[in-house]
Amino acid sequence: MNLFVFNNLSKDKTVRSLIKFKENGDAGAYYAAARRLIRFASARLTDGDIVREYIVRAMLEQDDLPDFESVRAFVRQDIKLIYGGLLTADWDALCSARKLTPFSEIRVPASNTGLGGYARSLTSIMNSSSREAMMGSVLAHAEIFGTGSTSAFAALKWQNGGFRGIMNADPITFDDLTGLEHQKKVLIANTESFMNGRPANDVLLTGSSGTGKSSCVKACLNMFKDSGLRLIEVKKSDLKHLGQVLRSINNCVLKYIIFIDDLSFEPDDPSYKALKVALDGQAEIRRKNVLIYATSNRRRLIKETWTDREGGDEVHRSEAISERKSLSDRFGINLSFLTPTQNEYLKIVKDMLMRRDIEMTDEIKAMALTWQIQYNGYSGRTAAQFVANLLSSR
Repeated sequence: MNLFVFNNLSKDKTVRSLIKFKENGDAGAYYAAARRLIRFASARLTDGDIVREYIVRAMLEQDDLPDFESVRAFVRQDIKLIYGGLLTADWDALCSARKLTPFSEIRVPASNTGLGGYARSLTSIMNSSSREAMMGSVLAHAEIFGTGSTSAFAALKWQNGGFRGIMNADPITFDDLTGLEHQKKVLIANTESFMNGRPANDVLLTGSSGTGKSSCVKACLNMFKDSGLRLIEVKKSDLKHLGQVLRSINNCVLKYIIFIDDLSFEPDDPSYKALKVALDGQAEIRRKNVLIYATSNRRRLIKETWTDREGGDEVHRSEAISERKSLSDRFGINLSFLTPTQNEYLKIVKDMLMRRDIEMTDEIKAMALTWQIQYNGYSGRTAAQFVANLLSSR
């Protein structure tokens, strides 16, 4: 199969086995294809024909694909061959004719990547009634989701030098978060401006553990993911690779938030310089479709020691301290998350129970107060843990 744009299909072992089985009835090719489809099944995203899903995703999730509009005639030619040679084949009939188990017997539930629209778009392409219809669906899909191996995921993480999609990402929404009206308003407004192509700021969210900082960032993703927002989790230990992370973002259709959780630095930790460079907006590594959101339990991200205060052996002590303290100021927006009061804590518990149609009684209130004493004090996380424990005993 000679292809111009989707040439990876010509090299794909599963596709090559399918073609060999279709053309020659080769049993060895059938078994080779079936084994690979069984392995693929754990990552499938639709409930449709597994062979069609494999082929369509092998097309669209190839990295480094060109802009389809710039090579439209070649895309059309490829789709003509793929549609006629692979997608319209009756694979189950071919298997049954040779008394082999049909591929449709591979029955694994669809996985959740956080993008229901992506799965629906795949299904539309898979079920195209003609190659012209498929062409239109493919162009629409690329315009909405982009292409590449990570385009199917709402949330990604940087791992071992590359992006890895996160299955079953946290579905939390802003409606699930109580008592953070100001923080939610600021974060939503900034992200909405970013999504609309207007100026937006990097954001630092600071405050005690369990006060909702990370949850707000994840809720932001869930609010805007259907509009093209994606989240990339980067560990603090990987900040030295931040330049590589930013340069690896090659999907210009989407918007990305680099999410760094629980951020702080020791005075001798050089990795903060990579973050400083990124926040300064160096042209060679920052694109307009990328923001950085970070959380920290500390307002000042770099710890200050008594040696720093007394001068140590550094000549320009005041300049060094100023540089370290200024890191948090390089974020355009600093949002503080305060530890809730007792009444605020109880209101969070009450709201969580109301969403489950459970009334907040005096007995439950007393239990909630006892719980926070025994565990982690007043916080949204403590409230969620109490409610989870309460529900487990019912």
